[in-house]
Amino acid sequence: MSDESKISIAPLSEEGEFDWSPEIQGYILSAGFLGYFVTQIPGGLLSQAYGAKNVFLGGVLLASLAHLLSPFAAWGSCYLMILIQFLRGIGQGFHSPANSVIAAKWFPRHERGFLNSLIFSGGGVGSFITSVTSGALCSSNLFGGWPSAKLYSSFFIGGLGLVFSLCIHLFLYESPKDHPRIGMEELKYILENQESDLSQKPPPTPWKEMLTSVPVYMMTYSVFSHFWTTTHQMSEHPTFLGNILHFPIKENGILNSIPFGFQIILIFLGGWISKWLNTHGYVGVDKLEKDVQCFILWGIH
Repeated sequence: MSDESKISIAPLSEEGEFDWSPEIQGYILSAGFLGYFVTQIPGGLLSQAYGAKNVFLGGVLLASLAHLLSPFAAWGSCYLMILIQFLRGIGQGFHSPANSVIAAKWFPRHERGFLNSLIFSGGGVGSFITSVTSGALCSSNLFGGWPSAKLYSSFFIGGLGLVFSLCIHLFLYESPKDHPRIGMEELKYILENQESDLSQKPPPTPWKEMLTSVPVYMMTYSVFSHFWTTTHQMSEHPTFLGNILHFPIKENGILNSIPFGFQIILIFLGGWISKWLNTHGYVGVDKLEKDVQCFILWGIH
């Protein structure tokens, strides 16, 4: 489509409630990612020291409360909004390291790849749903348009997080041994299919081997690339579609959700490939086959 045709079908958007400069908007958007970044390593250490369930529950509670408070922070000042977004990022930053500890305790090694793909696909599903629904709500007449999206993203999702926190407290257990209703056959199956006895003190971290490992650098690069593109998709791409290409906000949300749909498919595909490799003995045989698996996962990213 030419620029003229886009402008003719999509008039410029109206002014919003908050007159924030692009610089301030950038600070607000980046504050959440900064909080997410600084809690990755501390989240793993805290999960090992005080229990992954407690860290995961605390992270969900903090992120949910930050969601609920974000409208009030925005009405207060942009600086309060930056602080709330930073706290939300801290809460969400605890999720991944705590989940890794829980997965190591609960998931049998040959099923871990596929089961983890189910967990991490939740981020893509959430982004897909919110992109579509937020754009539709902003373009509707419900509560004047965009305030309905603000209510949805803050109070509904924040309230849903509090409900989820209650579910974590009631139904999640630190390890299979702590679960009061697990069957002996299932408990035996999980414990026999772990790489090592997780109740023992772990050996010293092999920093030299890690820092000189090609697969480690490949996985680091792939995860960095994944989060770089995902962050751009969530923060900058909607602004580009709206302000530069002048797409209406409803179509903007639909277009922005499409990559997350593909992300969900690829996460499941990666999990299935990982499970297939584990099932057919391609893990733990020799270093070459481990490098091949890392290369496949890097290619999928």
